[in-house]
Amino acid sequence: MDKLCVVIPMKSPQRSKQRLAHSMTDEARESLSLSLFQNTLAFFQTHFPTLDVLVVSESLEVLDLAQSYDANTLFDDGENGLNGALTFASDWVKQSGYDSQLIIPSDIAVLNPDEIQALITVADDAEVVIAVAKDGGTNALLTSPPDAIEFEYGHQSARLHKGNAFENGLSCHSLNFTDLALDIDQSDDLKQAVIQAPERFNAWKSCFISPVKEHQYA
Repeated sequence: MDKLCVVIPMKSPQRSKQRLAHSMTDEARESLSLSLFQNTLAFFQTHFPTLDVLVVSESLEVLDLAQSYDANTLFDDGENGLNGALTFASDWVKQSGYDSQLIIPSDIAVLNPDEIQALITVADDAEVVIAVAKDGGTNALLTSPPDAIEFEYGHQSARLHKGNAFENGLSCHSLNFTDLALDIDQSDDLKQAVIQAPERFNAWKSCFISPVKEHQYA
């Protein structure tokens, strides 16, 4: 693999995890999103210290935190959504001299170094590599060059990214990993994370809103 940059997009914590609004308090959601983000930064710092990391965010708090983990930072106002922020980031990555870009969301429950290494290895033979999320989304996207395809994050994005690769005449591999498939978007995801990594997520069980209180948020 040639020169690779890991890109981590991160919303403002106050706007993160909106689909958990009926299951957790605002404070708990913000705390969870920051905990997942810090875990992502620490993971790459520990397991892949030779890889450069870029965090793109609308939040100065997030960017300051990223810098404390020696990550590069890029401010994006968020007006063009996730896809716009990633297009902006990929321009920065390419102009900075990187040959490849690995986009990893900030909310993967369990990051497995073997899975990340396998994804990077597959990229030696493919210009686009997709780790498919449990719902058909994209939980990791490695592109060579960084702007090889248009970003289509959202519903069924794995299929859309694969289609874009083929339209551009690029080789593409879709991979299904146990850990990379699980990002935390909804309460069932967090419950699954408790099962998958109880030492990290047991504490969050107490943050669930009771059914009586949950009705008040409906």
